[in-house]
Amino acid sequence: MAKRVGLSLNRVLRAVPRGLISRTVSTLSRNPTTHPSFPKMSEGESLLTWTGAGVKLPCSLSDLPTPALIVDEDVVIRNCEAMISKAKAAGVKLRPHMKTHKTIEIGKMQVREEAAGIMASTLPEVKLFAESGFKDITYGVPVAAAKLKPLCEIARASGAQINVMVDNPQQVEWAAELFATQSKGEGGSKSIVLGAFMKIDSGYHRAGVDIFKDRPAAIDLARALHNSSALTFLGVYSHSGHSYNARTREAVVKINDDECEAAAAFAKELEAAGIPCPTISVGSTPTCGAAAAFPGVTEIHPGNYVFFDRQQSGTGACSHGDIAVTVLSRVIGHYNDHFLCDAGSLAMSKDSAPQDGGFGTVQGRPDLLLAAVSQESGKIVATGTGSADGNLKVGAKRARPPEADLPLGSLVRILPNHSCLTAACHPLYYILRGDKIVDVWRPCRGF
Repeated sequence: MAKRVGLSLNRVLRAVPRGLISRTVSTLSRNPTTHPSFPKMSEGESLLTWTGAGVKLPCSLSDLPTPALIVDEDVVIRNCEAMISKAKAAGVKLRPHMKTHKTIEIGKMQVREEAAGIMASTLPEVKLFAESGFKDITYGVPVAAAKLKPLCEIARASGAQINVMVDNPQQVEWAAELFATQSKGEGGSKSIVLGAFMKIDSGYHRAGVDIFKDRPAAIDLARALHNSSALTFLGVYSHSGHSYNARTREAVVKINDDECEAAAAFAKELEAAGIPCPTISVGSTPTCGAAAAFPGVTEIHPGNYVFFDRQQSGTGACSHGDIAVTVLSRVIGHYNDHFLCDAGSLAMSKDSAPQDGGFGTVQGRPDLLLAAVSQESGKIVATGTGSADGNLKVGAKRARPPEADLPLGSLVRILPNHSCLTAACHPLYYILRGDKIVDVWRPCRGF
């Protein structure tokens, strides 16, 4: 699970009834320090964290070293409950993605017993969630030959159903070859049959079989999966990643409707060809956040919604009040046309926002933009044009903030543009409940 680091925590947390998910969260107190998915902290690493600073929990934000990733637990819980409720209201299952946060704590918030399963993006994630009791895990990128054996080993060791993505006939051949090799192995161990989704391209054009231009080839691949002894054909999977480029809620909903229509029509054609297609999986956080219905499909698979970010607010998938993560930073310099903070590209990532070209905005001060980042520091400027949703206009005039607003040493919490990449910059998550840091989680890392 995500690693709790350092001092013995006596769980001096408020015992407040917080609904089904929060009761699940409250049972997560355990000692993960020996979990095989995590390397031990080095002595040098501890000097750069709250343990080296002698911080005891619960503590205030001002007690933390910066930069630090702050996760607002209440907002995460609310986001997770909202997506569970939306899927139920729409009559589809939820297969949430773990790649944004990579922690067992939040993974448990995303699912209930009726969940379709989960998505993971790396082998360490698959291993971590399988060892932690998740029973249906899909490795979410087209599978390489070298990944098949370790995925089978994880399935054998954990008993979990492990699924892969296929969009090329050669992947079916690789699975068959491994299956045959396992069948001849010593010790009488049974060959592992992985589940398989056929990844289809319904408009994003990153991966998947193009079901518009290569329809015959797509049907042939589905038939090969259906006939395979090494793979169980589960259905089709589409990811509407092009929704991230939309600038209005209406545009995002149109992408959702087009994706659902295309995936459902293709599944219907497979059924007519004698190829059962039990699952039609679609979505992205923008589409699943903006749309209320998912006609013709059986499940959705968003991931970023647990945290959300400025990119998502720009698509209409959320408001700034739904963003659960901020980067805590200190003002370390005053200069002619900007202030300097200690959150740079290695704390924020270098994903810029299409709505204003910046790298984040200061929470509660939408007029203050993180306008530029270098490796360990960032420039904060005042624009005077902050809107209610925290988005700025490209080309807005930028100036030095008033010094009285942010004296040297001031704390700022910066809303990230892309929370998946920002979270990946941080080895620890500091968990905020109310106005206190009450816990520290360590996400899964590695490929």
